[in-house]
Amino acid sequence: MTNPYKPKKIWVHAKTANPVGDGPMPYTTRSGALAFSDKTRLSDNSGEINGVSKRDLMDAAVALHRAVAGGQVREVNDDDASSLNRKRELVMAAVQDKEGPAFKALGEVIGDAVSETLGRQAFAAKTLLKKPLGPTEIGRVRIRKKDVLAFFATRNPEVISSQVRQFWAYPPEYYLLGRILSEDAEIEQAGPDFLDQKYEDGVEQILRQQDLVWKRLADASATAYNSSFLFNTFTPTVFANMQNQVLRWGIPVDKAIVSFDIWPDITADTEFSTFLDPVSKHEIVLTGYLGNIMGTQIHTDGYRYDTLKVLNDGEVYFVGAPQTLGARTVRKELSSAVINLYNLGRPERGFLLEAIEGMILTNPRALVKGNRI
Repeated sequence: MTNPYKPKKIWVHAKTANPVGDGPMPYTTRSGALAFSDKTRLSDNSGEINGVSKRDLMDAAVALHRAVAGGQVREVNDDDASSLNRKRELVMAAVQDKEGPAFKALGEVIGDAVSETLGRQAFAAKTLLKKPLGPTEIGRVRIRKKDVLAFFATRNPEVISSQVRQFWAYPPEYYLLGRILSEDAEIEQAGPDFLDQKYEDGVEQILRQQDLVWKRLADASATAYNSSFLFNTFTPTVFANMQNQVLRWGIPVDKAIVSFDIWPDITADTEFSTFLDPVSKHEIVLTGYLGNIMGTQIHTDGYRYDTLKVLNDGEVYFVGAPQTLGARTVRKELSSAVINLYNLGRPERGFLLEAIEGMILTNPRALVKGNRI
């Protein structure tokens, strides 16, 4: 079945429903208020943010964040007429279906689309290797250790052997679960958009829980080998010192995960602008990727809805490449099952969302955390 939810999500202006790139450029006034320029579009036809300097790009990122947080910009499905009609047919069939097949089909197509969209934003997906597990396969992650020795000898050499073994980590598996129920009367009265909206909300929360697992592991592992950093202002010196905590182990620093309140510190420091390569396409900015500083990508959850954010204000994580940090074992991809309470005499039905996976950070040397005080 063609997934009618497959078209990518786009960001639009809440009042006009026009795509963000076609709309006016958001900017922050001297008084600190958010405004929109009627004379300048946010981006050109290729999606590049209109700006003549790095400063313009950095300011646009701040203004976009404020527009999203304030509700002036929101994310919607980019539907054509045939896709929209197919969606409505699916939803209406699910509303009328008392047995479950149409309900199940609706859950599957929405889940696939939402998982793909949010996967671009999830920290766990960006920073860890993914290892799918087959039936009965043991969930384990290979740990690479440098444990082979070599020697220098001038005469009568006798070399000690390096007894090598393969090391494995066995991450405990856990469920990611959601249970969505609604009365039949509510489903009938709320219209065709109600079911898919609530199902999307459930899938989003499942993926948020996945990131919260990542954060708990990161918080517990960050000080195992590296120092914790406290700072008042996020300066280039703080950036370099945190980066060096990971680099000293010979691990390239692939990404920095930052709360969005750190970004104004970066934009305000003229020294940062020397090294910063900001993102110029608004679609990429709105997925949480802000730019590159000295080979390290800067990511944030600042463009997510408040209920989907996982970072606290002032938090910064520097992480190595996925193959140096850890992995996520996937026993069961996110799926949905149709449920109802008819046998209990209650006219309620909905979905049970389920995923089974494990997560492990096998190398705490590849992680360091900082906090604003």
